[in-house]
Amino acid sequence: KQWYQRRVAITAGSAGMNGSPGRSIPGPPGPMGGPGAQGSAGPRGPAGAPGIGGLKGVQGPAGANLGIENCPGGAKGEPGKSGLPGKAAENIQLNPYIVAFHSQKNVAPKCLEGMTELWTGYSFMFVDVSKNVAGQSLSAPGSCWREFYVNNMMECRQTFCTNTKAEYSFWLSTAIEDSMTHDSYPQSTSYAEDPELVKRFISRCAVCVSDYKLMAVHSYTKDLPTTEAASLSQSGWEIAYSGYSFSFQTGAGRGFGSAFQGHGSCLKLFSPINIAQTNGQDVRWVSTNFKSYWIMDYSHLDGMNPYEAAYDEDWSVVTKQDRDAFIAKRLGKCYVMKKTKKAIALRGFYYADPDA
Repeated sequence: KQWYQRRVAITAGSAGMNGSPGRSIPGPPGPMGGPGAQGSAGPRGPAGAPGIGGLKGVQGPAGANLGIENCPGGAKGEPGKSGLPGKAAENIQLNPYIVAFHSQKNVAPKCLEGMTELWTGYSFMFVDVSKNVAGQSLSAPGSCWREFYVNNMMECRQTFCTNTKAEYSFWLSTAIEDSMTHDSYPQSTSYAEDPELVKRFISRCAVCVSDYKLMAVHSYTKDLPTTEAASLSQSGWEIAYSGYSFSFQTGAGRGFGSAFQGHGSCLKLFSPINIAQTNGQDVRWVSTNFKSYWIMDYSHLDGMNPYEAAYDEDWSVVTKQDRDAFIAKRLGKCYVMKKTKKAIALRGFYYADPDA
């Protein structure tokens, strides 16, 4: 106890020399820091390599079936370029001729060259109702009915319309054939019972549109009018066909015919049996009332006394030989002429000029 209480005087010594560097020992890793702020976008990297092709897809459902008729219209196209100038226009027919031809057979005739067929039918001539007659020229399209009718008229008054038993219609018949006589035609026949038999003896017809005019020229002799045809050819007409000069036809006392300048007055075939009459369902071809009138050769009358009976001489036309003799010695002949396109063009127009 006495030692610790003893005071000892201590004096500081001089500074010692520097010690050698101490060792640095890494401390343990600190805790993970929080996320840093988002940095700015970096520059675009280079394009990657092309990817491999994908698998083929499954087939889709069938599309709508659209044709020309129901396909929706596309967008309007741009106007096309102007075309090249066209060729000079040709003459045109402004109002063409509509004409009828009758075969006098049970097959329809053909239109002439350069014409266009409009329709075919049956050769109608005229009606006689209570002794009132109305008819159609065989040159006109109204003479070619598309169908054959036995009862084709109604009589109408102020308060009612009715069929009339006084109606008779008359149709151009098929011409008599070489092997036939008048007895070869059917007797009175019911159309209701045998329509095909009736139609077999009704002439057929055709209606045609033409850009040239037709005209009949008659010789009034047994010879063809060759002199008249040659004269007309200098004015641009040419022969279309030849025939026999038909005037008109009567039925039950009254009749109807064609104008002599119309081509319907120049029939290609001569036939003493020339019409079929209908009354109700009854159709007949042979009757003492039926008379056809033809231009005759007048030259054999030169020097005859007009009061002599020679004017009333009868010519049999029963057999083919009889008809051939009558045609050769007595029946008037004709040509149907047509106006050529060349002649019309030279006049500087091409339309239906009634004086052409």
